[in-house]
Amino acid sequence: MTDSEQSHLTIRAAARLIARRKLSPVELVDESLARIDGNPGLGAFITVTAESARAAAFKAEQKIRAGRGGALTGIPISVKDLIVTADAPTTLGSRVIPEGLPAGPDAPAIGRLRRAGAIVIGKTNLHEVALGVTSVNEHFGPARNPWDPTRISGGSSGGSAVAVATGMGLGSVGTDTRGSIRIPSACCGTVGLKPTYGTIPTDGVFPLAATLDHIGPMARSVEDVALLFGVMTGSANRTRAVLAAVDRKPRRAKIAVCEYFIRDADHEIATAIETAIKLLARRGAALVSVEIPELEPALEASRVIVLAEAIAYHDELLRRNPAGYGTVLKSRLEGGYQLSALQYVQAEERRLELWAAYAGIFRAVDCLIGAVLPVSPPKIGTQTVPMAGVETPISEAFCRYNAPQNMTGVPALALPCGFTRTGLPIAMQLVAGAGREETILGLGAAYQRETDWHVASVLSLQHHVK
Repeated sequence: MTDSEQSHLTIRAAARLIARRKLSPVELVDESLARIDGNPGLGAFITVTAESARAAAFKAEQKIRAGRGGALTGIPISVKDLIVTADAPTTLGSRVIPEGLPAGPDAPAIGRLRRAGAIVIGKTNLHEVALGVTSVNEHFGPARNPWDPTRISGGSSGGSAVAVATGMGLGSVGTDTRGSIRIPSACCGTVGLKPTYGTIPTDGVFPLAATLDHIGPMARSVEDVALLFGVMTGSANRTRAVLAAVDRKPRRAKIAVCEYFIRDADHEIATAIETAIKLLARRGAALVSVEIPELEPALEASRVIVLAEAIAYHDELLRRNPAGYGTVLKSRLEGGYQLSALQYVQAEERRLELWAAYAGIFRAVDCLIGAVLPVSPPKIGTQTVPMAGVETPISEAFCRYNAPQNMTGVPALALPCGFTRTGLPIAMQLVAGAGREETILGLGAAYQRETDWHVASVLSLQHHVK
């Protein structure tokens, strides 16, 4: 198998080839490491654990020969450098802890992936301490969009999306507080899942806002995300359930279309979402229009909650080592000191109102559909983007369609659904009720069987990166 063929593989296809001894874990890991070495300018990684990854690949090959492989044996993955692992320190994308958090026991989600045979090849770049949507890192440099390195990769799990999109591993683990898995997935043409709050433990994840933080998988296809998600839950039954959901033809779904999730999106993006909706309708989905007025105040409420919870956690660190924070992050964190108890309580009230509204919606429909981002990823250094003719801060624009799902803890899936005229990816978002990941994974997989946007992303990028 050529390096180019390996770079096109999905996790499930690679796992089948490895199990049949037609693909070597050593060769697959070496190819991933070679792609990292060949593309340093993209800034995808902070730490590459080449030595331990190669050792793990050798052991994986021995297990396969002995007939003892797991669901992910030999599969190279990366981990956002906000999550504690056993083979490398965790920098948080910051200098607030000068040497980083020391390598320690794997976070539970990472331990579960390793026990299934996955091989961690390194720790990926991110927006400093995960508080941002660009992954322009003041300490380690920006994680650059592989489609156009002058543009942002999205954040805060930007390095993870870049790694997945370019074949620097077949999957990655990110975190999501206001969209930090889905935003970079949309920017880079990959698939990302924010699971239901608490389904995958966030133990071992450096917190940003504990009541909004999620951990989840990123990969090139919905079926791969489903496999990673199942393993990360730690439940063999759940793994079987999600894989069954992506493999079977979904029942006739009732899909809600809410104007909020398309409003003010660029014409190309809105058109791509509308085209995806029409395709799903032609394949049997029943469409209903819904209004959710509780969405309007959710964005500001989520900003208040994030800043309040973030400064509460960072207060001591910020006072002890202010120079360890980048200037932009430090200023933003200090804004948390200006919030009042009244603002925080009011934000929590908006959260409860939205939670109740979503609960009502998902009693009547299977999922919501909409955009992930209203605009394409802008140039690195850009502070605002035009939305409906109004210059809007990037964080506000990029979190608009995503933050409500963190406020309510419901699962949300980002997946490719087109390209702009300039060749940048477009993504749609599927949202379901709490605990109903199988619904959106099944629908997303069915959509990918009918389209080739995710495949086109992989093939096209071969001309962009080495």
